[in-house]
Amino acid sequence: MTTPLVRLNFALQSFEDPLSAAMAHTMEYDTLHLNANAEHEIRLLCVLPEDAHEGDTVSLSATHIAARDARYFMQYTLRLSDIEAGTVTLTLEKITLSDESDEYVLQLMLHGLHATLKDSAEFDVAIKEYGAGYIPQYEPALVSKSHSLRQYMTSFSSSFLSLF
Repeated sequence: MTTPLVRLNFALQSFEDPLSAAMAHTMEYDTLHLNANAEHEIRLLCVLPEDAHEGDTVSLSATHIAARDARYFMQYTLRLSDIEAGTVTLTLEKITLSDESDEYVLQLMLHGLHATLKDSAEFDVAIKEYGAGYIPQYEPALVSKSHSLRQYMTSFSSSFLSLF
């Protein structure tokens, strides 16, 4: 069974439509509840604003309410097919088990030419991991002898120069 995608929009709901105006109050104060799927991902459908152009960048970040840095981040460059469709699917990956609360601030941003901010929106969300959450698989890195010799020489030369 597939679940419908949560729909994110840059603009507030229209007050011309009575049902939409009633929804604006709900969307402004209620927390979105997002559940990760079996692949430890959360997929969101982003409705693009009218001023979106090919080459613009849409970014999505989720920051825990008690943190300063985003725990989850993704960035997507818009293509002409995205502009024509008017929507794009954004995916937050590797949703892990949180030791803290599951409350986050989700920030959606549209950047244009030269990284200028064109649009942004923020949402209060509760993110729930799937099962035990994503567990990273650590594999021992194979370090070549030439790489470790280079590291040794670099650290030795920087230590030597720090004496002066």
